Amino acid sequence: MNSGTLTLPSTETASHRVEFFRLPAPGKRDPHFGLSRGWYYKAAAAGEIKTVALRQRGALRGVRLVAYDSVAAYIRRSMGEMSATSL
Repeated sequence: MNSGTLTLPSTETASHRVEFFRLPAPGKRDPHFGLSRGWYYKAAAAGEIKTVALRQRGALRGVRLVAYDSVAAYIRRSMGEMSATSL
């Protein structure tokens, strides 16, 4: 009866991942990596991750998006550096 495997309904996808996501609100953490808004600004300024600012022509404000893959790649690089220094 219970085979120990989990099957999801066909309407849900287990590996749904976004390409870009908005910066978290001030004082909050993002739902993907748990990092703060300040961390994203510092990492983008250092060239560690990729972000893009979108705004309409003539507008003073817009939205800043973070490239999900660039953050995941940064974390993988950091893990590699940590394992190399622990030798």
